Amino acid sequence: MTGISDRPVTRAKNPTLQRRNKACLTCKIRRVKCSYERPSCQRCLSTGRKCDGYPTTEPTPPKDDAPVVLMMVMACPAPSQCDQVALTAFQFFTQVCAPALLNYGSQRFWNELVLQACYVDESIKHLTIAASRLGRHHSAALSQQPGDWDPVFLSHYGKALNLLSGNRNPDPSFLLMACLLLILCDEFRGHSFAALQHLIAGRRILATYQPSKYTEHQHATVEELGPIFARLELQTGELYCQVRPLPENWQLNQNRKSWLPGDIQRYVTTNGEKGQWTSVDDAARSLQAITSECTSRQVDGAPPPTRFHTVPNLTTRLNGWLDMYTIFESSVQSRPTHADHTDLYLLRMYHSCVYVLSRCEPFKQELAFDSYSSNIEHVMVVCGFLVRTAKMRIIPILFFVGTRYRNASVRRRAIGLLKQYGLDGQLLARIALRVVRLEEKSVTEPIVCSDVPEESRIRLVDMLFDVRAASYILRFKRRPYGDDTALETVSIPAPALSWDPEPRKPVHACELLTSVLRFNFISFWNQDDPAFAVPAGFGGT
Repeated sequence: MTGISDRPVTRAKNPTLQRRNKACLTCKIRRVKCSYERPSCQRCLSTGRKCDGYPTTEPTPPKDDAPVVLMMVMACPAPSQCDQVALTAFQFFTQVCAPALLNYGSQRFWNELVLQACYVDESIKHLTIAASRLGRHHSAALSQQPGDWDPVFLSHYGKALNLLSGNRNPDPSFLLMACLLLILCDEFRGHSFAALQHLIAGRRILATYQPSKYTEHQHATVEELGPIFARLELQTGELYCQVRPLPENWQLNQNRKSWLPGDIQRYVTTNGEKGQWTSVDDAARSLQAITSECTSRQVDGAPPPTRFHTVPNLTTRLNGWLDMYTIFESSVQSRPTHADHTDLYLLRMYHSCVYVLSRCEPFKQELAFDSYSSNIEHVMVVCGFLVRTAKMRIIPILFFVGTRYRNASVRRRAIGLLKQYGLDGQLLARIALRVVRLEEKSVTEPIVCSDVPEESRIRLVDMLFDVRAASYILRFKRRPYGDDTALETVSIPAPALSWDPEPRKPVHACELLTSVLRFNFISFWNQDDPAFAVPAGFGGT
Protein backbone atom coordinates (compact mmCIF):
# COMPACT_ATOMS: atom_id res chain seq x y z
CA MET A 1 0.00 0.00 0.00
CA THR A 2 1.46 3.35 -0.99
CA GLY A 3 1.45 6.34 1.34
CA ILE A 4 3.57 8.89 3.12
CA SER A 5 6.65 7.34 4.75
CA ASP A 6 8.10 8.73 8.00
CA ARG A 7 11.37 6.83 7.54
CA PRO A 8 14.30 9.08 6.62
CA VAL A 9 15.57 8.51 3.12
CA THR A 10 19.31 9.00 2.56
CA ARG A 11 20.21 10.20 -0.90
CA ALA A 12 23.75 9.93 -2.30
CA LYS A 13 25.15 13.30 -3.31
CA ASN A 14 26.22 13.48 -6.98
CA PRO A 15 28.98 16.12 -7.56
CA THR A 16 28.34 16.18 -11.31
CA LEU A 17 24.62 16.84 -10.80
CA GLN A 18 25.36 19.54 -8.23
CA ARG A 19 27.76 21.27 -10.66
CA ARG A 20 25.26 21.02 -13.52
CA ASN A 21 22.60 22.69 -11.40
CA LYS A 22 24.89 25.73 -11.16
CA ALA A 23 25.11 26.11 -14.97
CA CYS A 24 23.54 29.11 -16.70
CA LEU A 25 19.98 28.77 -17.92
CA THR A 26 20.96 28.81 -21.61
CA CYS A 27 23.52 26.01 -21.31
CA LYS A 28 21.15 23.99 -19.16
CA ILE A 29 18.44 24.20 -21.82
CA ARG A 30 20.95 23.35 -24.60
CA ARG A 31 22.30 20.48 -22.47
CA VAL A 32 25.93 21.55 -22.99
CA LYS A 33 28.75 22.10 -20.52
CA CYS A 34 28.78 25.61 -19.06
CA SER A 35 32.00 27.62 -18.47
CA TYR A 36 30.40 29.13 -15.31
CA GLU A 37 31.70 32.72 -15.78
CA ARG A 38 29.49 35.41 -14.29
CA PRO A 39 27.47 37.38 -15.09
CA SER A 40 27.51 35.68 -18.54
CA CYS A 41 29.31 32.48 -19.44
CA GLN A 42 31.93 32.56 -22.23
CA ARG A 43 30.48 29.50 -23.98
CA CYS A 44 27.29 31.42 -24.76
CA LEU A 45 29.06 34.65 -25.70
CA SER A 46 31.61 32.92 -27.94
CA THR A 47 28.84 31.35 -30.00
CA GLY A 48 26.92 34.62 -30.36
CA ARG A 49 24.11 33.56 -28.04
CA LYS A 50 22.54 35.58 -25.29
CA CYS A 51 23.29 34.18 -21.84
CA ASP A 52 20.12 34.20 -19.75
CA GLY A 53 22.11 34.19 -16.51
CA TYR A 54 22.02 31.84 -13.58
CA PRO A 55 19.20 30.53 -11.38
CA THR A 56 18.48 32.48 -8.23
CA THR A 57 20.12 31.08 -5.15
CA GLU A 58 17.78 28.84 -3.21
CA PRO A 59 17.90 28.79 0.60
CA THR A 60 20.14 26.04 1.98
CA PRO A 61 18.03 23.05 3.00
CA PRO A 62 18.37 21.70 6.55
CA LYS A 63 21.13 19.19 7.05
CA ASP A 64 18.82 16.59 8.56
CA ASP A 65 17.08 14.47 6.00
CA ALA A 66 13.31 15.00 5.95
CA PRO A 67 10.59 12.47 5.13
CA VAL A 68 9.66 12.17 1.46
CA VAL A 69 6.28 13.89 0.96
CA LEU A 70 4.22 14.03 -2.25
CA MET A 71 2.42 17.36 -2.62
CA MET A 72 -0.31 18.28 -5.11
CA VAL A 73 -0.95 21.94 -5.88
CA MET A 74 -4.61 22.60 -6.80
CA ALA A 75 -5.94 25.67 -8.57
CA CYS A 76 -9.45 25.24 -7.16
CA PRO A 77 -10.54 26.21 -3.64
CA ALA A 78 -10.04 23.86 -0.74
CA PRO A 79 -12.71 21.15 -0.26
CA SER A 80 -14.40 23.06 2.53
CA GLN A 81 -14.62 26.14 0.29
CA CYS A 82 -15.97 24.06 -2.61
CA ASP A 83 -18.61 22.56 -0.32
CA GLN A 84 -19.58 26.01 0.89
CA VAL A 85 -19.95 27.35 -2.67
CA ALA A 86 -22.09 24.35 -3.63
CA LEU A 87 -24.25 24.73 -0.52
CA THR A 88 -24.75 28.43 -1.21
CA ALA A 89 -25.66 27.64 -4.83
CA PHE A 90 -28.22 25.05 -3.76
CA GLN A 91 -29.77 27.47 -1.30
CA PHE A 92 -29.96 30.19 -3.95
CA PHE A 93 -31.49 27.76 -6.46
CA THR A 94 -34.12 26.62 -3.94
CA GLN A 95 -34.99 30.04 -2.55
CA VAL A 96 -34.60 32.32 -5.58
CA CYS A 97 -34.21 30.48 -8.90
CA ALA A 98 -36.70 27.62 -8.63
CA PRO A 99 -39.74 29.65 -7.42
CA ALA A 100 -39.34 31.97 -10.45
CA LEU A 101 -39.26 29.19 -13.07
CA LEU A 102 -43.03 29.09 -13.42
CA ASN A 103 -43.41 29.02 -17.20
CA TYR A 104 -42.19 25.45 -17.67
CA GLY A 105 -42.57 22.89 -14.92
CA SER A 106 -44.24 23.00 -11.53
CA GLN A 107 -42.70 24.17 -8.27
CA ARG A 108 -42.69 20.52 -7.19
CA PHE A 109 -40.53 19.67 -10.19
CA TRP A 110 -37.96 22.43 -9.61
CA ASN A 111 -37.95 22.39 -5.79
CA GLU A 112 -38.25 18.65 -5.20
CA LEU A 113 -37.49 16.43 -8.18
CA VAL A 114 -34.45 18.37 -9.38
CA LEU A 115 -32.92 18.64 -5.92
CA GLN A 116 -33.60 14.96 -5.20
CA ALA A 117 -31.88 14.06 -8.46
CA CYS A 118 -28.82 16.05 -7.34
CA TYR A 119 -28.20 13.47 -4.61
CA VAL A 120 -28.40 10.58 -7.07
CA ASP A 121 -26.80 11.89 -10.27
CA GLU A 122 -23.60 13.95 -10.25
CA SER A 123 -24.29 15.59 -13.62
CA ILE A 124 -27.61 17.00 -12.37
CA LYS A 125 -25.88 18.32 -9.26
CA HIS A 126 -23.22 20.13 -11.28
CA LEU A 127 -25.77 21.56 -13.73
CA THR A 128 -27.95 22.81 -10.88
CA ILE A 129 -24.98 24.62 -9.36
CA ALA A 130 -24.06 26.03 -12.78
CA ALA A 131 -27.60 27.30 -13.41
CA SER A 132 -27.75 28.75 -9.92
CA ARG A 133 -24.54 30.70 -10.45
CA LEU A 134 -25.87 32.17 -13.70
CA GLY A 135 -29.15 33.05 -11.98
CA ARG A 136 -27.23 34.77 -9.20
CA HIS A 137 -25.36 36.94 -11.70
CA HIS A 138 -28.63 37.99 -13.35
CA SER A 139 -30.49 38.71 -10.12
CA ALA A 140 -27.59 40.66 -8.61
CA ALA A 141 -26.90 42.49 -11.91
CA LEU A 142 -23.20 41.81 -11.50
CA SER A 143 -21.33 43.95 -14.01
CA GLN A 144 -17.76 42.90 -13.26
CA GLN A 145 -17.88 39.99 -15.69
CA PRO A 146 -20.56 38.03 -17.59
CA GLY A 147 -22.06 35.09 -15.75
CA ASP A 148 -20.69 32.58 -18.25
CA TRP A 149 -17.14 33.65 -17.29
CA ASP A 150 -17.72 32.82 -13.64
CA PRO A 151 -15.05 30.20 -12.76
CA VAL A 152 -17.46 28.31 -10.50
CA PHE A 153 -20.00 28.09 -13.32
CA LEU A 154 -17.37 26.99 -15.84
CA SER A 155 -16.03 24.32 -13.50
CA HIS A 156 -19.39 22.72 -12.73
CA TYR A 157 -20.70 23.11 -16.28
CA GLY A 158 -17.62 21.36 -17.66
CA LYS A 159 -17.84 18.56 -15.09
CA ALA A 160 -21.49 17.97 -15.99
CA LEU A 161 -20.73 17.74 -19.72
CA ASN A 162 -17.87 15.29 -19.07
CA LEU A 163 -20.10 13.07 -16.95
CA LEU A 164 -22.92 13.12 -19.50
CA SER A 165 -20.63 12.32 -22.43
CA GLY A 166 -18.98 9.45 -20.55
CA ASN A 167 -22.19 7.77 -19.39
CA ARG A 168 -22.64 4.58 -21.45
CA ASN A 169 -26.02 3.58 -20.02
CA PRO A 170 -27.82 6.80 -19.03
CA ASP A 171 -31.13 7.01 -17.23
CA PRO A 172 -33.56 8.76 -19.64
CA SER A 173 -35.20 10.68 -16.80
CA PHE A 174 -31.84 12.15 -15.76
CA LEU A 175 -30.93 12.83 -19.40
CA LEU A 176 -34.15 14.78 -19.94
CA MET A 177 -33.59 16.70 -16.72
CA ALA A 178 -30.04 17.48 -17.84
CA CYS A 179 -31.34 18.74 -21.22
CA LEU A 180 -33.76 21.01 -19.39
CA LEU A 181 -31.05 22.42 -17.13
CA LEU A 182 -28.77 22.90 -20.14
CA ILE A 183 -31.56 24.84 -21.88
CA LEU A 184 -31.92 26.98 -18.74
CA CYS A 185 -28.17 27.69 -18.72
CA ASP A 186 -28.24 28.55 -22.43
CA GLU A 187 -31.17 30.92 -21.88
CA PHE A 188 -29.32 32.69 -19.06
CA ARG A 189 -26.30 33.09 -21.36
CA GLY A 190 -28.35 34.24 -24.35
CA HIS A 191 -27.33 31.25 -26.49
CA SER A 192 -30.62 30.60 -28.27
CA PHE A 193 -29.15 28.24 -30.88
CA ALA A 194 -27.54 26.02 -28.23
CA ALA A 195 -30.84 25.97 -26.32
CA LEU A 196 -32.58 24.83 -29.50
CA GLN A 197 -30.10 21.96 -29.92
CA HIS A 198 -30.68 20.75 -26.36
CA LEU A 199 -34.43 20.96 -26.92
CA ILE A 200 -34.05 18.81 -30.04
CA ALA A 201 -31.96 16.33 -28.02
CA GLY A 202 -34.70 16.05 -25.40
CA ARG A 203 -37.28 15.63 -28.13
CA ARG A 204 -35.31 12.67 -29.56
CA ILE A 205 -35.04 11.03 -26.14
CA LEU A 206 -38.81 11.25 -25.70
CA ALA A 207 -39.39 9.91 -29.22
CA THR A 208 -37.37 6.76 -28.49
CA TYR A 209 -38.47 6.30 -24.88
CA GLN A 210 -39.94 2.85 -24.09
CA PRO A 211 -41.67 2.76 -20.67
CA SER A 212 -41.46 -1.03 -20.36
CA LYS A 213 -37.66 -0.90 -20.04
CA TYR A 214 -37.59 1.30 -16.95
CA THR A 215 -38.80 1.32 -13.37
CA GLU A 216 -42.01 2.91 -12.19
CA HIS A 217 -40.07 5.74 -10.54
CA GLN A 218 -38.13 6.49 -13.73
CA HIS A 219 -41.34 6.46 -15.76
CA ALA A 220 -43.03 8.85 -13.30
CA THR A 221 -40.18 11.33 -13.74
CA VAL A 222 -40.40 11.10 -17.54
CA GLU A 223 -44.15 11.68 -17.27
CA GLU A 224 -43.37 14.86 -15.35
CA LEU A 225 -40.82 16.00 -17.92
CA GLY A 226 -42.83 15.15 -21.04
CA PRO A 227 -45.31 18.06 -20.80
CA ILE A 228 -42.47 20.50 -20.14
CA PHE A 229 -40.72 19.56 -23.38
CA ALA A 230 -44.04 19.53 -25.24
CA ARG A 231 -44.76 23.10 -24.19
CA LEU A 232 -41.21 24.19 -25.00
CA GLU A 233 -41.64 22.73 -28.47
CA LEU A 234 -45.08 24.27 -28.83
CA GLN A 235 -43.69 27.73 -28.11
CA THR A 236 -40.59 27.34 -30.28
CA GLY A 237 -41.65 28.45 -33.74
CA GLU A 238 -38.59 26.91 -35.41
CA LEU A 239 -39.72 23.45 -34.27
CA TYR A 240 -43.48 23.66 -34.08
CA CYS A 241 -44.24 24.26 -37.73
CA GLN A 242 -42.52 24.23 -41.07
CA VAL A 243 -41.53 27.52 -42.64
CA ARG A 244 -43.21 27.10 -46.00
CA PRO A 245 -47.02 27.12 -46.28
CA LEU A 246 -48.43 23.70 -45.58
CA PRO A 247 -49.62 21.52 -48.46
CA GLU A 248 -53.25 20.57 -48.90
CA ASN A 249 -52.73 17.05 -47.52
CA TRP A 250 -50.74 18.12 -44.46
CA GLN A 251 -51.85 16.49 -41.21
CA LEU A 252 -51.14 17.75 -37.71
CA ASN A 253 -48.51 15.67 -35.94
CA GLN A 254 -50.39 14.27 -32.98
CA ASN A 255 -47.20 13.11 -31.26
CA ARG A 256 -46.13 16.64 -30.49
CA LYS A 257 -49.31 17.24 -28.45
CA SER A 258 -49.49 13.83 -26.79
CA TRP A 259 -48.10 15.33 -23.59
CA LEU A 260 -50.41 18.36 -23.48
CA PRO A 261 -53.18 18.40 -20.85
CA GLY A 262 -56.57 17.38 -22.10
CA ASP A 263 -58.50 20.32 -20.70
CA ILE A 264 -57.15 23.07 -22.97
CA GLN A 265 -59.88 22.85 -25.59
CA ARG A 266 -61.75 25.75 -24.11
CA TYR A 267 -60.58 29.26 -23.33
CA VAL A 268 -61.70 32.10 -21.10
CA THR A 269 -63.13 35.10 -22.91
CA THR A 270 -62.61 38.71 -21.88
CA ASN A 271 -65.82 38.70 -19.82
CA GLY A 272 -64.67 35.66 -17.85
CA GLU A 273 -66.96 33.14 -19.53
CA LYS A 274 -65.67 30.03 -21.20
CA GLY A 275 -66.10 29.89 -24.91
CA GLN A 276 -64.83 28.16 -28.02
CA TRP A 277 -63.41 29.60 -31.22
CA THR A 278 -65.60 29.09 -34.23
CA SER A 279 -63.49 31.06 -36.73
CA VAL A 280 -60.06 32.51 -37.33
CA ASP A 281 -61.53 35.94 -36.59
CA ASP A 282 -62.37 34.76 -33.06
CA ALA A 283 -58.76 33.71 -32.56
CA ALA A 284 -57.49 37.05 -33.89
CA ARG A 285 -59.77 39.09 -31.62
CA SER A 286 -58.76 37.01 -28.61
CA LEU A 287 -55.06 37.63 -29.28
CA GLN A 288 -55.66 41.34 -29.90
CA ALA A 289 -57.17 41.68 -26.42
CA ILE A 290 -53.96 40.33 -24.90
CA THR A 291 -51.85 42.55 -27.15
CA SER A 292 -53.60 45.69 -25.94
CA GLU A 293 -52.54 44.90 -22.38
CA CYS A 294 -48.95 44.20 -23.48
CA THR A 295 -48.53 47.61 -25.11
CA SER A 296 -50.23 49.62 -22.35
CA ARG A 297 -48.82 47.97 -19.24
CA GLN A 298 -45.77 49.20 -17.30
CA VAL A 299 -43.82 46.86 -15.02
CA ASP A 300 -41.04 47.85 -12.63
CA GLY A 301 -37.84 45.87 -12.50
CA ALA A 302 -35.84 43.94 -15.07
CA PRO A 303 -37.29 41.91 -17.98
CA PRO A 304 -37.46 38.12 -17.54
CA PRO A 305 -33.95 36.69 -18.15
CA THR A 306 -35.15 33.41 -19.69
CA ARG A 307 -38.30 31.94 -21.19
CA PHE A 308 -38.68 29.88 -18.00
CA HIS A 309 -39.55 33.13 -16.21
CA THR A 310 -42.91 34.83 -16.56
CA VAL A 311 -44.43 38.27 -16.82
CA PRO A 312 -47.35 38.33 -14.36
CA ASN A 313 -50.68 37.65 -16.06
CA LEU A 314 -49.43 38.24 -19.61
CA THR A 315 -47.45 34.99 -19.93
CA THR A 316 -50.32 32.90 -18.59
CA ARG A 317 -52.80 34.47 -21.00
CA LEU A 318 -50.49 34.01 -23.99
CA ASN A 319 -49.88 30.38 -23.04
CA GLY A 320 -53.63 29.81 -22.82
CA TRP A 321 -54.16 31.40 -26.22
CA LEU A 322 -51.50 29.19 -27.79
CA ASP A 323 -53.05 26.07 -26.27
CA MET A 324 -56.38 27.01 -27.76
CA TYR A 325 -54.77 27.85 -31.09
CA THR A 326 -53.22 24.37 -31.23
CA ILE A 327 -56.59 22.70 -30.79
CA PHE A 328 -58.26 25.07 -33.24
CA GLU A 329 -55.52 24.48 -35.82
CA SER A 330 -56.07 20.72 -35.70
CA SER A 331 -59.80 21.17 -36.28
CA VAL A 332 -59.23 23.45 -39.28
CA GLN A 333 -56.79 21.00 -40.86
CA SER A 334 -59.61 18.51 -41.43
CA ARG A 335 -60.92 20.67 -44.32
CA PRO A 336 -58.26 23.29 -45.02
CA THR A 337 -58.21 25.91 -47.73
CA HIS A 338 -55.27 27.96 -48.94
CA ALA A 339 -56.68 30.97 -47.10
CA ASP A 340 -56.83 28.91 -43.89
CA HIS A 341 -53.12 28.11 -44.13
CA THR A 342 -52.27 31.78 -44.59
CA ASP A 343 -54.50 32.86 -41.70
CA LEU A 344 -53.09 30.23 -39.33
CA TYR A 345 -49.49 31.05 -40.15
CA LEU A 346 -50.19 34.75 -39.81
CA LEU A 347 -51.82 34.27 -36.41
CA ARG A 348 -48.85 32.27 -35.25
CA MET A 349 -46.49 35.06 -36.34
CA TYR A 350 -48.66 37.63 -34.56
CA HIS A 351 -48.39 35.51 -31.42
CA SER A 352 -44.59 35.37 -31.75
CA CYS A 353 -44.42 39.16 -31.95
CA VAL A 354 -46.81 39.64 -29.04
CA TYR A 355 -44.78 37.13 -27.02
CA VAL A 356 -41.67 39.28 -27.53
CA LEU A 357 -43.60 42.48 -26.84
CA SER A 358 -45.00 41.06 -23.59
CA ARG A 359 -41.47 40.43 -22.30
CA CYS A 360 -39.95 43.73 -23.45
CA GLU A 361 -42.51 46.51 -23.94
CA PRO A 362 -43.69 46.79 -20.27
CA PHE A 363 -40.09 47.27 -19.14
CA LYS A 364 -38.02 50.38 -19.75
CA GLN A 365 -35.18 48.60 -21.54
CA GLU A 366 -34.93 48.52 -25.32
CA LEU A 367 -31.94 46.17 -25.03
CA ALA A 368 -34.37 43.44 -23.99
CA PHE A 369 -35.43 42.95 -27.63
CA ASP A 370 -31.92 41.75 -28.49
CA SER A 371 -32.50 38.57 -26.47
CA TYR A 372 -35.21 37.42 -28.88
CA SER A 373 -33.19 37.38 -32.07
CA SER A 374 -34.16 33.80 -32.95
CA ASN A 375 -37.88 34.56 -32.53
CA ILE A 376 -37.77 37.75 -34.58
CA GLU A 377 -35.60 36.37 -37.37
CA HIS A 378 -37.83 33.30 -37.64
CA VAL A 379 -40.81 35.64 -38.03
CA MET A 380 -39.00 37.43 -40.86
CA VAL A 381 -38.30 34.13 -42.62
CA VAL A 382 -41.98 33.19 -42.49
CA CYS A 383 -43.00 36.68 -43.65
CA GLY A 384 -40.87 36.11 -46.72
CA PHE A 385 -43.22 33.28 -47.69
CA LEU A 386 -46.39 35.12 -46.65
CA VAL A 387 -45.55 38.33 -48.49
CA ARG A 388 -47.71 37.47 -51.53
CA THR A 389 -50.69 36.07 -49.64
CA ALA A 390 -50.95 38.00 -46.36
CA LYS A 391 -50.04 41.35 -47.94
CA MET A 392 -51.37 44.30 -45.90
CA ARG A 393 -51.80 42.14 -42.81
CA ILE A 394 -48.06 41.76 -42.24
CA ILE A 395 -47.52 45.54 -42.06
CA PRO A 396 -47.58 45.59 -38.20
CA ILE A 397 -44.99 42.79 -38.11
CA LEU A 398 -42.64 44.51 -40.55
CA PHE A 399 -42.87 47.86 -38.74
CA PHE A 400 -42.24 46.14 -35.41
CA VAL A 401 -39.08 44.46 -36.73
CA GLY A 402 -37.86 47.60 -38.48
CA THR A 403 -38.13 49.81 -35.38
CA ARG A 404 -37.49 47.48 -32.42
CA TYR A 405 -34.95 44.93 -33.69
CA ARG A 406 -31.52 46.51 -34.15
CA ASN A 407 -29.83 43.95 -36.41
CA ALA A 408 -28.81 46.11 -39.38
CA SER A 409 -29.60 43.69 -42.22
CA VAL A 410 -32.82 42.26 -40.76
CA ARG A 411 -34.43 45.61 -39.97
CA ARG A 412 -33.54 46.93 -43.45
CA ARG A 413 -35.05 43.84 -45.04
CA ALA A 414 -38.26 44.51 -43.09
CA ILE A 415 -38.32 48.14 -44.23
CA GLY A 416 -37.71 47.04 -47.82
CA LEU A 417 -40.76 44.76 -47.68
CA LEU A 418 -42.79 47.50 -46.02
CA LYS A 419 -42.25 49.80 -49.01
CA GLN A 420 -44.13 47.36 -51.24
CA TYR A 421 -47.49 47.80 -49.48
CA GLY A 422 -49.03 50.85 -51.04
CA LEU A 423 -49.01 54.35 -49.61
CA ASP A 424 -49.52 53.19 -46.02
CA GLY A 425 -46.54 50.89 -46.24
CA GLN A 426 -44.47 53.59 -47.92
CA LEU A 427 -45.23 56.12 -45.19
CA LEU A 428 -44.44 53.66 -42.40
CA ALA A 429 -41.23 52.68 -44.18
CA ARG A 430 -40.17 56.35 -44.19
CA ILE A 431 -40.83 56.56 -40.44
CA ALA A 432 -38.97 53.32 -39.75
CA LEU A 433 -36.01 54.45 -41.83
CA ARG A 434 -35.88 57.73 -39.90
CA VAL A 435 -35.77 55.71 -36.66
CA VAL A 436 -32.88 53.66 -38.04
CA ARG A 437 -30.93 56.79 -38.96
CA LEU A 438 -31.52 58.36 -35.55
CA GLU A 439 -30.35 55.24 -33.72
CA GLU A 440 -27.36 54.52 -35.94
CA LYS A 441 -26.22 58.13 -36.20
CA SER A 442 -23.25 57.64 -33.85
CA VAL A 443 -22.45 54.08 -34.96
CA THR A 444 -19.76 53.71 -37.61
CA GLU A 445 -20.64 50.30 -39.06
CA PRO A 446 -23.71 48.78 -37.39
CA ILE A 447 -24.05 45.05 -37.97
CA VAL A 448 -25.47 43.26 -34.94
CA CYS A 449 -27.92 44.52 -32.32
CA SER A 450 -25.26 45.18 -29.70
CA ASP A 451 -23.61 47.74 -32.01
CA VAL A 452 -26.45 50.15 -31.19
CA PRO A 453 -26.02 51.23 -27.54
CA GLU A 454 -28.98 51.72 -25.22
CA GLU A 455 -28.51 55.49 -25.09
CA SER A 456 -28.91 55.69 -28.89
CA ARG A 457 -32.16 53.73 -28.99
CA ILE A 458 -35.52 55.45 -29.10
CA ARG A 459 -39.15 54.61 -28.42
CA LEU A 460 -41.73 56.22 -30.69
CA VAL A 461 -44.62 57.97 -28.94
CA ASP A 462 -46.85 59.35 -31.71
CA MET A 463 -46.92 61.65 -34.72
CA LEU A 464 -48.55 65.03 -35.30
CA PHE A 465 -49.12 67.06 -38.46
CA ASP A 466 -47.75 70.59 -38.73
CA VAL A 467 -50.11 72.44 -41.07
CA ARG A 468 -47.83 75.44 -41.57
CA ALA A 469 -44.77 73.39 -42.45
CA ALA A 470 -46.83 70.75 -44.27
CA SER A 471 -44.83 68.04 -42.53
CA TYR A 472 -45.26 65.38 -39.89
CA ILE A 473 -43.70 65.79 -36.44
CA LEU A 474 -42.50 62.45 -35.12
CA ARG A 475 -42.26 62.39 -31.32
CA PHE A 476 -40.10 59.94 -29.40
CA LYS A 477 -38.24 59.33 -26.14
CA ARG A 478 -34.80 58.13 -25.21
CA ARG A 479 -33.77 56.15 -22.16
CA PRO A 480 -35.26 55.78 -19.56
CA TYR A 481 -38.42 56.09 -21.73
CA GLY A 482 -40.59 56.89 -18.69
CA ASP A 483 -43.46 59.32 -18.26
CA ASP A 484 -41.05 61.94 -16.94
CA THR A 485 -38.65 61.59 -19.88
CA ALA A 486 -38.59 64.63 -22.16
CA LEU A 487 -40.07 64.27 -25.63
CA GLU A 488 -37.85 64.78 -28.66
CA THR A 489 -39.09 65.50 -32.17
CA VAL A 490 -38.00 65.12 -35.75
CA SER A 491 -39.69 66.38 -38.91
CA ILE A 492 -40.75 64.12 -41.77
CA PRO A 493 -41.91 65.88 -44.97
CA ALA A 494 -45.39 64.93 -46.10
CA PRO A 495 -45.29 63.31 -49.55
CA ALA A 496 -47.18 65.17 -52.27
CA LEU A 497 -48.45 62.54 -54.69
CA SER A 498 -50.71 64.03 -57.32
CA TRP A 499 -51.35 60.59 -58.79
CA ASP A 500 -52.77 59.16 -55.57
CA PRO A 501 -56.27 57.89 -56.52
CA GLU A 502 -57.44 58.30 -52.90
CA PRO A 503 -55.52 61.11 -51.20
CA ARG A 504 -54.80 60.36 -47.55
CA LYS A 505 -55.61 62.96 -44.91
CA PRO A 506 -52.92 63.82 -42.34
CA VAL A 507 -55.03 62.34 -39.56
CA HIS A 508 -54.95 58.99 -41.35
CA ALA A 509 -51.14 58.87 -41.20
CA CYS A 510 -51.12 59.73 -37.49
CA GLU A 511 -53.73 57.08 -36.70
CA LEU A 512 -51.85 54.59 -38.86
CA LEU A 513 -48.71 55.05 -36.77
CA THR A 514 -50.72 54.73 -33.55
CA SER A 515 -52.12 51.40 -34.78
CA VAL A 516 -48.74 49.86 -35.54
CA LEU A 517 -47.18 51.20 -32.34
CA ARG A 518 -49.90 49.41 -30.38
CA PHE A 519 -49.51 46.38 -32.64
CA ASN A 520 -53.20 46.68 -33.47
CA PHE A 521 -53.15 44.05 -36.21
CA ILE A 522 -56.95 43.81 -36.22
CA SER A 523 -57.11 47.16 -38.03
CA PHE A 524 -55.22 45.48 -40.91
CA TRP A 525 -56.94 42.08 -40.67
CA ASN A 526 -59.78 42.73 -43.13
CA GLN A 527 -58.18 45.63 -44.96
CA ASP A 528 -58.27 45.49 -48.74
CA ASP A 529 -54.93 45.01 -50.44
CA PRO A 530 -53.59 48.08 -52.25
CA ALA A 531 -54.62 48.51 -55.85
CA PHE A 532 -50.99 49.15 -56.65
CA ALA A 533 -47.68 49.00 -54.82
CA VAL A 534 -45.27 51.88 -54.66
CA PRO A 535 -41.96 50.84 -56.29
CA ALA A 536 -39.41 49.68 -53.73
CA GLY A 537 -36.92 52.42 -54.60
CA PHE A 538 -39.41 55.29 -54.69
CA GLY A 539 -39.31 58.22 -52.31
CA GLY A 540 -36.78 59.54 -49.82
CA THR A 541 -36.72 60.73 -46.26
